[in-house]
Amino acid sequence: MARKTAKRKVTRKSATKKKATTRKKATSRKKTTAKKKTAAKKKTAAKKKTATKKKAAAKAKPAPVKKIRKAIRPKNTRTNSYTQSEFVENIRQFCGLSKRSEAKELCEDISAFIKDSLRRGYRIPLLGLGKMYVRKTKARMGRNPATGEPIQIPARKRVRFSPAKALKEAVL
Repeated sequence: MARKTAKRKVTRKSATKKKATTRKKATSRKKTTAKKKTAAKKKTAAKKKTATKKKAAAKAKPAPVKKIRKAIRPKNTRTNSYTQSEFVENIRQFCGLSKRSEAKELCEDISAFIKDSLRRGYRIPLLGLGKMYVRKTKARMGRNPATGEPIQIPARKRVRFSPAKALKEAVL
C-alpha cells in the first residue's frame, strides 16, 4: 500500500506542475496578444500622424525658387555649346522651377509639340525668335564633285527657320 500512495503523490505533483505550466502559457499568450494589439494601435496612430503631416506639407506651398534671367556659360568654352544636362539646368533656373525633372519634362513636351506640328505641316511661331516651318524642295539635277558626272537629286522636305526682327537685332 505504501507503494500506491507514493505513486499517487508523484502523479499529483506532476499534475499540479502541468496545470501551473498551462496557466503560465495562457497568461503569456494573453500578454503577447495584448502587446501586439498595443503595438498595432501605436502603428496606426503613427500612420495617421504622418498622413496628416503629408497633407499639411502638400497644402503648404513650397518656397518659390528665384528666377535667374541670365544664361549660364557652357562648360565647353571651345565650341560654346551646351550639353543636354546643362541646357536642362539652365531652363530650370531661368524658369524658376524647383526640380530638374520638371525642367526636363518641360523641354521634352515642347520638343514633342514642335515635332508633331512640323510633321503635320503647321507653321510654328516662336515668340520673339521667329518661325519654324516645313518647306518642300523640287527634284533637280546636280553634279558629283569627285567625278563631275550629273546626278538626279530627289525632292524632299526640309525644316526651315526664319528669324524674327527682334532676334536679329539682339544677336547680330
